[in-house]
Order: sequence, then structure tokens, then C-alpha cells
Amino acid sequence: MRESGRHAVLLFVWSLCLGSTLAQHASGGFIRADGGRFVDEDCSEFIPSGLNTWQLLEVAAGKVKSKPVMLEHGVADVVQWTLATASANKLNVVRSFAHGVDSTFPLQIKAGKYSEHAFQALDYILDEASKYGVRLLFTLVNNWDNADSKTQYIQWAGAEGHDPFFTDPDVKKLFKNHIDTMVNRRNTINNRLYKDDPTIFAWDLMNEPRCDCFPDFIPVPDSYVSCRPECAKKVQSWIDEMAKYLKKADPNHMITVGEEGFYTKGSSGESVNPGTGWASLTGQDFIANHASKAIDFAAAHIWPDNWETWDVDFLESWIKQHAADAAAMGKPFMIEEFGKEVHLENGAQANITSIRGPFYRKVYQQLQESLANDGALKGVIFWQWGFAPYVAEEFLQGCMHCQAIQVSSSDGVFKNIIAPVAEHAAKIAASRSPVAGCKPVPSARRAQTLIMPGTLPTHQTSDELLSSTSEAMANDISGSSISSSDKSMRHSGVTHSMTDDVISSGNSGISGGSSGVSHSSSQSNPTNTVRMGKMLDEQPRTRSSTHHHVSATGH
Repeated sequence: MRESGRHAVLLFVWSLCLGSTLAQHASGGFIRADGGRFVDEDCSEFIPSGLNTWQLLEVAAGKVKSKPVMLEHGVADVVQWTLATASANKLNVVRSFAHGVDSTFPLQIKAGKYSEHAFQALDYILDEASKYGVRLLFTLVNNWDNADSKTQYIQWAGAEGHDPFFTDPDVKKLFKNHIDTMVNRRNTINNRLYKDDPTIFAWDLMNEPRCDCFPDFIPVPDSYVSCRPECAKKVQSWIDEMAKYLKKADPNHMITVGEEGFYTKGSSGESVNPGTGWASLTGQDFIANHASKAIDFAAAHIWPDNWETWDVDFLESWIKQHAADAAAMGKPFMIEEFGKEVHLENGAQANITSIRGPFYRKVYQQLQESLANDGALKGVIFWQWGFAPYVAEEFLQGCMHCQAIQVSSSDGVFKNIIAPVAEHAAKIAASRSPVAGCKPVPSARRAQTLIMPGTLPTHQTSDELLSSTSEAMANDISGSSISSSDKSMRHSGVTHSMTDDVISSGNSGISGGSSGVSHSSSQSNPTNTVRMGKMLDEQPRTRSSTHHHVSATGH
């Protein structure tokens, strides 16, 4: 039997063995914030424990070389292995970029035109996550100069600089169009609209929104326009506007900002900011940014290395201040990004636990303390998941930060800190009674079961999903391609057309028209498996040597 055939048989057996377990994971429906807690549709408390993996899209799409993983019940690809490992260790949320990181592989190729290859990779990630009972926290755009970043939107609109992302009417219109496209995307594997899929835990409006303020010294001259207080007001206005727009477009899912959580100058929390004053000039204002009614929960990041703040006690003061401010707003709080670099020296393996352990231990101790005392800190998601040894070595070459920050399942920090605390949090959630004062979601408004018993599809790895063509996709996606450069075009709703692996959203026009959204999609085969496309070994892959947090301090 050919190796690929053997793998397919093993996967089929594996899916049958896991069928009853996976079906049970479908319960709970949409997660929401209520009374300062995360709850499911029955008002049972949900405690987020998770991991960040910012390039899961590229892995799922075959842009990164990977090899099969042998699991107990069969063969999996790296996406399935990541989700299976998370589920087995009670990590119930994966935060991932719902857009490209690699500049050669964007989700949105240009305004209103999307890579169907990339979108199908997102479909695959969502569908697989639902089978493992893992939820996804998706970012909608990146502040940093990667694919699908704010820089692209500014260029598409013909604006200049970086801060116009938050103010330029044409840029804001393009981003709203993207929101419409994302929430109304119909998954080509399970036929769900993204806005109707409870596998999505929440949306980050943006990964780390900031003004373009990176001063070389403090105090900052007035000539640094982006460092003026007016920019923070512009960011705040953008958050209010986009959160309301997203909540109207997708009322089922929670929304948070996605920021580091700095306090603006004069704020009650300014004293816990890292650095010597630069953090208060970034345009972020944690309290005001999360006060909007359309923002469901508060979240912050922690980056000791990038912020040059290596005192472990800083983590505690940072977390406690943010938790207190979130409690005052009546909203749950979570750390959705934090990490600690461990560098390899002279080819020798550094003592990961002794260097990284104290930082991780402090963060997870804060979570345990908060859960024990009913504090506002309700969840922690570490950065970042290590794909090694199942992805090609060259994937991490050229990015020292990527190598230094990843946490693998074999690390002592994972086995002795992350996994035990996640298991403890799961036991706490399971032992608690429904949240007092919380009203269960009426039956008519509940999410449909993710996987019905007896209809579990056969697991297929992304590398095996190869046979569909652009012509096959065109049968499921109708509409016409519309140029995004025509600013007089009416915003007449989302329609998709397929040409050379590109789909166009009909709302790429910038002015006029209604905000109605419609998708035309074949309904005849809701369980159709759409193939992911071949790995692009022959295409050169450029990679940045920097991480999206580089220049965080302005140095």
C-alpha cells in the first residue's frame, strides 16, 4: 500500500475512534462575557487557557514544509497535531492571525481581492478546531509591517504615513469591507458562515494597534506628531467605531481590542507602564480603549524582552493593575500574549526552564490566585507554540526571535507549568455551578451543534487535500470581480468570484451604497471537502528577520 493510502486508512480509523469524544466537544455554543466572567450558552463558566501560533495559516496552506505526525490513533498534519496537543492538555483557546504573516502569502492580496488558497486554509483550521473542542481567537489586521497590515490598507487607499489607518475615511471603509468579508465567509468544508461558527472564541480588532510614535529619547519634541495626545484620541475613536461596526455585523462573537495594554499619560495606571515614558505615548489607553460597550472583555500583552523590563515582579504589578481596572469596568480580563526569550548559545541548548520558568510561573500563579479569589483575571494565552520538530528547520532560520520565544510540548515549562495550570483551570470550571444572574441563551438563538454524532467527517491532512481545482471552486462561488481602485463604485454587498485562486469581495468600493452583505454559495453539498492546494516548494519564500514586536520600545 502506498504511504499516502496507509495514512488515509489510519486517519479514517482514527476519526471513528475519536467520534464520540469529538461530538461531546461540540457543546457550549458561543462563549460570551457575563458578570465579569466568560460563560457558555448554559451559563457554565469558561476559563480560557491557550496558546498563540501566529503562522498557523501558512502551515495549514502548505507554505511551510512539514511532515506527518504519528498520534496514538493515526497520522495527523501539524495543524491537527497542534490542536490535538492543545486539547489533550486542556488548552481550550488558540490565538492565531486570521491573515498572513509572510509577505508572500497575504489573505487579502489587494483591496477587496482575497487568496482563496489562504481562505481555505482558515476554513480548514476552523473545521479541525471544532473537532478537538478548541476555540479560536482571531486577529483581523496587524499593526506591524507584515502581510495584511495597516500599511497595506493605507497604500490601497492612496494615503501616506501610518496613522491615517485610524482616521482616513477611505482606509476605514476598506477595513469595514474586510470585516464584512470575514464574518460572512462561508466555510468551504462545513458550510458555516464564520459569524455563525461557535468555534470562534472572539475577534481582536487589531494586533497591537498603535500610533507611529517611536521616539529615540524622552521627552519627545513636539515635532513628533504621532506622539501627541491627539493620536490617542484618534485610536480611541477608531476602536469605538470599528467595535460597534463589527458587533452589528457579527453579534454572536465577543470582541476585544488586541492591544498591549499601555496606559496613556495622566492615566491612573501610568505608573505600571514599562520603560521611561515611551509606553504612554503609543496611542493606547487601556481603560478608555476597553470601556466601549461593544468591547466584551479586556486583554493585555506582556513582553519583558521587547520592553526591556526583566524584573519578574513587574509582571505581577502589571497584571494586578489591569485586572483591577477590568473589574471596575465589570469585564473579564485575560493575558492574550506573553512570552520570554531563551537564546541558544554556541549551539548548546540553554536551560529553558531556569530562564523562562520564573516568568511563566509568575503569570500562571497570578491566574491561579485570581481563580481562587474570583478575581478579574480569567485566562492566559502564552506566546508562542513551537512547531518543531514537525516543520522544516529553515522555517525558523533568519528569525532569531522566533527560535528564542517558542515553547514546545517537550519543554519543562510546558509540562510543569502550563499544562498543570490548564488542567486545574478546567477542573475549576467543571466544578462550578452556573454563574448566578446569568440568563441561558434561548433555544432559538443557540448555535447549532458543531459536529452531530454519526456525521463526523474523515480526518484529512492539509497535505492530502490536493485535488480540487480553481474551476471546481468556481462552481461554489459566484459573483463578479470588481476593481478596488474605482472609488465611485457602490458598496453593494459581498459577492465572490474566482480567478486564478483569487476571490473578490464586491464591497471593495470605498464610497456610497448600503452595507448589506450576501454570499452566493452552493448548498447542495454541505460536507464537501475543499482541497488545500499543493505545497509551494518551488516558490522562493522571503521571511523577515524581525518579529511583530520589534521596535516596541522605540530603540
